[in-house]
Amino acid sequence: MYILGYTGFTRDSRTAPGFRNPFGKTGQDFNSIFEFREGEVPFSFFPLGYFGHDGSAALIKDGRVIACAAEERFTRLKFSLNLAGNTLLPKNAINYCLSRAGIGIRNVSRVAHYCRFTDDSVKARGELLRPFCKDGQYSDLTESFRSVYNTMMREDVIKEQFEALTGSGAKEFIRVDHHLAHAASCFYPSGYRDALIMTIDGTGEVESALIGLGEGTEISELHKVRLPVSLGTLYLIMTVYLGFKTLGDEYKVMGLASYGDPSVFRGVFDKIVALKENGEYDCSRIPEPGFREFVIRSLGAARKPDDKIEQRHADAAAALQDSLNRAAVHTLSYWQKKTGQKNLVMAGGVALNCTMNGVIARSGLFKKIFIQPASSDEGCSAGAALYSWYSQGSGSGKVYRWNHVYLGPEFKDAEIIEVLRKYEKEIRFSVPDDICRSAAKEIAGGKVIGWFQGRMEFGPRALGSRSILADPRIAEMKDIINEKVKRREAFRPFAPSVLAEHADEYFDMTGLKESPYMLFTVPVKRSMRNVIPAVTHVDGTSRIQTVSKRCNYLYHRLISEFYSLTDVPLVLNTSFNVKNEPIVCTPEDAVKCFLSAGIDSLFIGKFYVTRRD
Repeated sequence: MYILGYTGFTRDSRTAPGFRNPFGKTGQDFNSIFEFREGEVPFSFFPLGYFGHDGSAALIKDGRVIACAAEERFTRLKFSLNLAGNTLLPKNAINYCLSRAGIGIRNVSRVAHYCRFTDDSVKARGELLRPFCKDGQYSDLTESFRSVYNTMMREDVIKEQFEALTGSGAKEFIRVDHHLAHAASCFYPSGYRDALIMTIDGTGEVESALIGLGEGTEISELHKVRLPVSLGTLYLIMTVYLGFKTLGDEYKVMGLASYGDPSVFRGVFDKIVALKENGEYDCSRIPEPGFREFVIRSLGAARKPDDKIEQRHADAAAALQDSLNRAAVHTLSYWQKKTGQKNLVMAGGVALNCTMNGVIARSGLFKKIFIQPASSDEGCSAGAALYSWYSQGSGSGKVYRWNHVYLGPEFKDAEIIEVLRKYEKEIRFSVPDDICRSAAKEIAGGKVIGWFQGRMEFGPRALGSRSILADPRIAEMKDIINEKVKRREAFRPFAPSVLAEHADEYFDMTGLKESPYMLFTVPVKRSMRNVIPAVTHVDGTSRIQTVSKRCNYLYHRLISEFYSLTDVPLVLNTSFNVKNEPIVCTPEDAVKCFLSAGIDSLFIGKFYVTRRD
């Protein structure tokens, strides 16, 4: 039985009136995200039109994942947003999934969508925010909610959108509650028989987080965090305060936090995020009329995108990160004691915060932790499909663990060489005797290489299929790649890919047996920080990927070749893209990126590529 899961809504200026696009290219004005303007709902009031980013598709057969991909990789538009900030449904991702399985849409038995908005949930969303509305704002809020719901989110509208997208209606169409889709996306792929579940993001239908219990094939809800309490939205708002974008720049805040002192503004954030009894936390001040003024009064004027980053900005980022860490551990401590669970699974956009995840791992609360590698809404396509398989009585008692996330497109050598010949005036290419040995020699010689092999990763991390690689021993390599290749801020750190069997020689792996998806920040052992300076962040940590033969044999062999040359069992790994572009998907994407960025050579399939100049 084939089940297709997908994420996204169609949104444009006609279908979502009353929505102000928060997804700016260069950051937003901090004041604007709190203001009602001509009936428009500000970001601080959780506009329904915020939904629809991260369009993706996933196909499962009898509970096994066949293919998953994000739409952005095909359209080359990050987060599936076009230049006007309007969301795009995952047409290309759906077509890829179907072609991978060799089927058509009529062979799909069920289609599962990642949200389940209803008249009641939309009304409840408005009621939760009503106490924070001034004169006339509540009517503007509810009018906008109703308008967006009726044009984007009603079940009949979603079905019509899907039929227009695929040219065929679904045999069976179900909608899955947003946080249940997140929960399914992390519990079933973990392979654990039982686990505590935590999903945490900006907002679902009316919740921003869910605590649940996974047992066998069943998921039960234990606790929901309802709006306006939302750690994810708070993090986004503070991302704007610090002069960055609301979607995609959270990583910058996480990286900047390492340069700051959390104690400087801890008292401020204690007033914003209050820890309560029974593992609860409260950050409901977000829509309060005076919240903006409180932030500015307490932290200073908001930074504009082009302003210089000052120490107070780093201190604010550090205090924000610290408050998130403490709230997460506070909640998990309570529910771990209450349930006795020693396994934890996590999903939701906030679960991509590697610093928080590392703190949770080192807390000693859990023996095993699994985080969905595509934890943002992108992963909900798989979650919706999996939840529908097990909750609708289709699934047997067997759950299939994800051993890797190489679930995207791959390309044959014949397809690659066709692209290389197209660019023959600009490149040279050859076939080395040993692609891994040749690549390792280039890296060990101080070169920055592009590495394009096998199926593309699912999720935001480059895990050795679509990667830019370099020597972690060269201290200057961090600045070289940030400036000449990635063209991004100098404070951004780089991750190491380390042979799994050697990880604990270089890193403090307390609380972790592995980190195959680059989702945990861990301390670099003091004796090794000068050995691998290019992947050691300013605070002495690294966001590591452990690489095993089982997970990615070819990548493991490349790192092994580098190890034999240098006696260092790891390489610097960053995503194969430049600033503001998605990770490359196709051979042509790779060649274009290679030619436009400061990459020295490209290893693509069996081919070695260099520039003619």
